[in-house]
Amino acid sequence: MGRRRKAGKYPYDYTDADDRRFVDSGAGGTLRVLHGPGRGMGVPDGVVCRVEVLAADGSFVDESAAGKFGKEHRLHRTVPGDRITATVTAGFEDDGECACGSAGCVPVLEELTATSVVVLTGDLDDVVRFGVGPAWETVVAIDEGHQWPQDQDSPTACRWGAGVRIRAARPIADAPDVP
Repeated sequence: MGRRRKAGKYPYDYTDADDRRFVDSGAGGTLRVLHGPGRGMGVPDGVVCRVEVLAADGSFVDESAAGKFGKEHRLHRTVPGDRITATVTAGFEDDGECACGSAGCVPVLEELTATSVVVLTGDLDDVVRFGVGPAWETVVAIDEGHQWPQDQDSPTACRWGAGVRIRAARPIADAPDVP
C-alpha cells in the first residue's frame, strides 16, 4: 500500500497540502510540542511536558503533552485576531541517578514553567517558539533546521528542553493592534 501523500520536509512535518487545508479550516493557528534535543524530537526520552492553551477570556482552547501530539495540530475554535495564552510546564524524569558526565554540569530535575501571550494572525509564516530547560536553545536550533538531530544524544537531566511552536502567531509586543 502506497503513501497517501508526500512526506513533509525537515524540520517541519507538514506539506503544502497541509497548509492549504489549514487556510480553509477556519482555525487561527497551529501548535506542536517540541522536546529533546535528540533524534526524533517526537519521542520524549525522559522529558515530561504539558502545554495548556487558554483564550483571552480564560476559557480552555487546547492541551497537549510530550509524545501525545507528534505533529502539528490546529487550534480549533480560534480565528485570526484571537489572543491566546500558552503555558509550558516541563521537567526531566528523575530516575534516581544523574550521570551528566562533566563536573560543571548541574542536573535540572525540578519542573520549569514558561508562559507566552500571542495573537493569532492566520499567516503560517508567523512562528512563535518558547520553552524551558537547559538545552531549549538547541531544541529551537534543531526545529529551525540550523542543527541536525543526528548530531545530538538523547536528553539527560543536565541537557533537555521542552516547549512549543505556534504557527500563525506573533508575540503581543510584535503584533499590530487587533480589535
